[in-house]
Amino acid sequence: MSALPNQFLPNVQESTELCESVTSTRTTSLMGYRIGTDIGGTCTDSTVMDESGRVTIGKDLTTYPDFSQGIFDSLSDATGNMEVGLEELLGDTDLFLHATSVGENALFEREGAETGLLTTAGFEETLHATRGGYGRWSGLPFEQVKDIINSDKPDPLIPRTRVEGLSERAYRDQVVEELDDQEVLEAVDGLVEDGVESVATCLLWSFRSPAHERRVKDLLAEHYPDLYVSVSSDVSPTMGEYERTSTTVLNAYLGPTAEEYLTNLQTTLTEYGFDGLLLLMFSHGGLVTRQDAIERPVGLMESGPVGGLLGSQFVANRRGVDNIISTDMGGTTFKVGVIDDNRIEYADEPMVGRHHYQFPKRDIHSIAVAGGSIISLEEGTNVPQVGPESAGSDPGPACYGRGGDRPTVTDVDLVQGYFAPEYFLGGGKEMDADRAYEVFDEQVAGPLGKSTEEAAADIYKLINSIIADLLRETTVEKGIDPRKFTLVAIGGAAGMHAASYARELDIPEVLVPHTASVNSALGLLSTDVTHEHLDVKGMEPPFGVDEVNEVFGDLSATAREKLASEGFDAEEIRLERSISMRYQRQVHELLTPVEAAGQLTQADIDATVDRFEELYEQRYGEGSAFKEGGIEMTEFRVRGVGPLTTPDLKEHPVSESNPTRARLGSKEMHFEAAGGRVDASLYDFEELTPGDEITEPGVILTPVTTIVVNPGDVARMDRYKNIRIGIEEGNDE
Repeated sequence: MSALPNQFLPNVQESTELCESVTSTRTTSLMGYRIGTDIGGTCTDSTVMDESGRVTIGKDLTTYPDFSQGIFDSLSDATGNMEVGLEELLGDTDLFLHATSVGENALFEREGAETGLLTTAGFEETLHATRGGYGRWSGLPFEQVKDIINSDKPDPLIPRTRVEGLSERAYRDQVVEELDDQEVLEAVDGLVEDGVESVATCLLWSFRSPAHERRVKDLLAEHYPDLYVSVSSDVSPTMGEYERTSTTVLNAYLGPTAEEYLTNLQTTLTEYGFDGLLLLMFSHGGLVTRQDAIERPVGLMESGPVGGLLGSQFVANRRGVDNIISTDMGGTTFKVGVIDDNRIEYADEPMVGRHHYQFPKRDIHSIAVAGGSIISLEEGTNVPQVGPESAGSDPGPACYGRGGDRPTVTDVDLVQGYFAPEYFLGGGKEMDADRAYEVFDEQVAGPLGKSTEEAAADIYKLINSIIADLLRETTVEKGIDPRKFTLVAIGGAAGMHAASYARELDIPEVLVPHTASVNSALGLLSTDVTHEHLDVKGMEPPFGVDEVNEVFGDLSATAREKLASEGFDAEEIRLERSISMRYQRQVHELLTPVEAAGQLTQADIDATVDRFEELYEQRYGEGSAFKEGGIEMTEFRVRGVGPLTTPDLKEHPVSESNPTRARLGSKEMHFEAAGGRVDASLYDFEELTPGDEITEPGVILTPVTTIVVNPGDVARMDRYKNIRIGIEEGNDE
């Protein structure tokens, strides 16, 4: 592999065309372009950083089933603002960074590989038993959780007939019964005859005794070289028999699809002249090689939203903000992630499509409420419903004029008056306002016995209330006070709702980045090559300093070796350590950062235990910690980071406010704070300059999104060309 730190780090100096101005955080020069691309449910986003540091953004619709077309459409949109064509761009690109939803799509559409499972004899029911009764309702919306009769476990990814038990056994570090090679081959023979093309292997205690799984892997590589093989000791070497099995099966189910997709992407990029390095975003918030992604495609799950979270952190940090609630509202889902004191938590129980998996993933919660979410009325009650079905990008909302015949959140926003069709996406796309009114009136307003405008106002309020409930769940219910945070609104639809749902939680400020609609792609440019290494090892007090240092020493050596093989010098590699801890006889663990560097002392370990108790009380309430009950360590983790240079936002001059130059006119819009529809102003984002303040209700029209300014709020363009909205700030004056 090329030496990343020496070859791919830019010396960023000049201003952007559609994005922020940037300056270098490192001095090493980038030899060519760096590209970040993210495939979302509706749109595919791209950011291009050239060798002098200019960042240009592009956006186009996601294309199904050939996702690559959407990538190149998005890049073509970016090159329209550059003095370079698509092929020349790719030919001069050294790093192509990519986040993709190909895994989620394969899972939700049940288009993964025909998969079989090898497990320890006597435990063939583990996958299908899930967690017993908990499996019947885990992952369901609250309304469905209450419907006990009709709730059930998710359909398993593989049938029980494709699960084979092997007469082997290990207990902790000891092998109790040896593996029978012939039995393994006979079991796989039967699976292959049944049409299996991918095999998952999850044996008891493999996270402590992986020898049998390694032997299975070697046997299948020798006798079945065309099979995709996934073993739990490689994918998820953690405690939890069901979760480890589910993760390994999910990985095997997605493996062939991910391998085909990434191989085709690499081939297509090469045909365009690209001869640089393709790196993929993982859900743990770091970049990995294509081969790493092929071997552990489960890590690709929700990689795009994690990129968006990192992009929010990147933009907010440049303003000195480190308490951040990142809300991402695109076309299919609404995502929220919390960054508390600049720290992003890992998810306690990652889940996709109601399937648990156990893989390091940044904590992001999502609901099916977004621009493309379909508005409907519940049969029999006429109660309005938002989602979960989405119009996606094809046909999309009714107002897009692409054949959509059902009302969506975007159509509601149009009826509210927040769109100016003639300026939609910089005037580059047409809107069919008449069609939006027609389908909304026929399917929602009419059956409710309300006018179109009145019904739209009610639905708009419902949408924001649903989002506010999710924000309370991810902040207040976890002991986090949202009033101390800045809400960062990203995604193409967030700007039209953020100020309203922020108001419901008394969040004082909303920040809409200049790159709001492509923030996931920007996040790719702001992160590093990263690998997670862990060791499951139980320790009870008193915690031995030598034993803890030995575990971390082994993990650190593995992390350094991995990054060194990828071209990073020893002095620039960064290691981050953490320990999962819990109170004895409890099941809930908290991953606690180790803030000390180097060899740990007893004082360092004591400080880490104290930090665990602080986090515990933050999560479960003051006074809930009980050290006398005994604390145990369960898992040790080292995060190895190979740093890449990231753009650093350059400040623009701030002038005296004069937004009138950007005013395009006015139109009627609905604002709850105004008690109905009022005449409100339209502002052209491109004509605003840092320092401009908007103190009246209206909308700011950007080439990629629309930002609603409610009565009483004050919107400012800051020195980075972000829009900051002070919630009800105007009412305080």
